[in-house]
Amino acid sequence: MDTFLEDILNHCLDILESDSGSILLLDKNSRDIVVRVARGRHKTSILGERMRLGEGISGLVAQQRRPLFVADIRKEERIRRRCRLGKYRTHSFLSVPLMDTGKLLGVINITEKAAGKSFTIKELSFVSAIAASTAKAILCSFHTAHLEKELQNFKNSTAVNRFTSAIAQELNNPLDGVLRYTQLCLSQAAEESLIKEYLIEVKAGLKRMAGIVRAMMEFSFAGDRTHSPLFREEVDVNRVIEKTLSFYRGQAQQRRIKIRTELADNLPRIKDCGLQQVFVNCITNALDAIDHDGILLVKDYKSNGHLCVDFIDSGIGIQESLKDKIFEPFFTTKPCGRGLGLSIVREIVTSCYNGEITTEGVSHGGAKFTVKIPIGGIL
Repeated sequence: MDTFLEDILNHCLDILESDSGSILLLDKNSRDIVVRVARGRHKTSILGERMRLGEGISGLVAQQRRPLFVADIRKEERIRRRCRLGKYRTHSFLSVPLMDTGKLLGVINITEKAAGKSFTIKELSFVSAIAASTAKAILCSFHTAHLEKELQNFKNSTAVNRFTSAIAQELNNPLDGVLRYTQLCLSQAAEESLIKEYLIEVKAGLKRMAGIVRAMMEFSFAGDRTHSPLFREEVDVNRVIEKTLSFYRGQAQQRRIKIRTELADNLPRIKDCGLQQVFVNCITNALDAIDHDGILLVKDYKSNGHLCVDFIDSGIGIQESLKDKIFEPFFTTKPCGRGLGLSIVREIVTSCYNGEITTEGVSHGGAKFTVKIPIGGIL
């Protein structure tokens, strides 16, 4: 910013044949104006100098938000009282506010015209035009800095999400193994034995840990969901499905639920606008519908210009009267449910992909949810 302001100031001083000047910017926090760049004999002493609105010449111009043209300060008693006369070798100067759409950004001062000449109204108009253009450029710079900060925050957030996902994956597999072996030990332990009591406590603790890992997983997946097209990467749907299912295979095995997949070859890669979050919620919903000894089938395929993913469970099915309600936020039939999973799925699929999610019953009982994403039709 300061380099840009120095170029502006030098440009003005050279054209107006002046030896001294400065540009001050408004500090939004303190409401002071601060000397950011300067040229002339007093450059070193005034850099960083602050003044309140209304203080001195620059403060007056900032407060009134109007340009000030002084042909000879010796004839301007009201202005002369605000100015340190010994500071300048000449008696004429220009001071113009940096404004954009009524918003004060700072002040530009031009002093000490060569050979002691007076500035003119025409030169005031020139500096005013430069000030208007400079103000727009400063605003653009502020917006750019803000966007860069937001981008960095996004990158940091993405890094946290990836780290969380990686930790969840590293913990999930060994945790599933410990749970399985604990269950096996429980099945072999004698009834009413102290060992069985201990194992029951171990299992309860492991389940709590599994819940934490699952929460970490859902957090990291939720962080992938963004509606900004700048951060969408193309992904292989089959790999996303397999990765998501890997978190559930241990849980399913404990409940004697078989997870099967029928994944098609040569499916097109699609933009990832939160696919994992969609699959997490669909799989969770399906497994919650199955008590024990059930089946979950996940299959994908192309149909009528859409990439489709089916989640078919052998659970309790869906009552016909509830089919129009299950995608509504906070609607749930589960005692401890939050009623957000399927509504999040519908939001991502419709808002990010211009697609749809449908549900229907299946002949052997249970339900089928189908996610349909237009190929090449992402918003």
